[in-house]
Amino acid sequence: FQKPSQNQIGELLLRTLGNVQTGVGTADSGRAVVRRQLEAWGIDSSQAAIRDGSGLSRRNFISPWALLRILDVMRNHPAYYAWYAALPVAGVDGTLRERMRDSPATGNLRAKTGTLDRVRSLSGYVTTADGQLLMFSILANNHSVPTREVERVQDALLTAL
Repeated sequence: FQKPSQNQIGELLLRTLGNVQTGVGTADSGRAVVRRQLEAWGIDSSQAAIRDGSGLSRRNFISPWALLRILDVMRNHPAYYAWYAALPVAGVDGTLRERMRDSPATGNLRAKTGTLDRVRSLSGYVTTADGQLLMFSILANNHSVPTREVERVQDALLTAL
């Protein structure tokens, strides 16, 4: 689901969450489960709104702070290693296969991309040269420069980390 970024699986996952937690497998029940989980992690509705499971709805939003909170919660979660392993790896696989190749980020940075027209986001983990794990979230919305330029700046910032 993470590396190839399968939107259909995201939609099914949202409904499955609803079904498992409430007995009703609808998008509405899935959204309620996600909303409750975000609130349990200290993320209120002013920081995130989930409208679909794929992330393709223009009515979805999430703040960089909320994404960092999720990354931090997961870093301390028993399922962290499975979560971490599922993230695309810079210069190696998934949606980051062609990005940050032949740089210090190659094989090191793990992150989830978010891609819509005029939207490019990247949130995840990178380990510094001295072994410190950093979390990051870079969101670019309504940009007026070419997409490749936004990705070039993101990649440069993250490679520097």
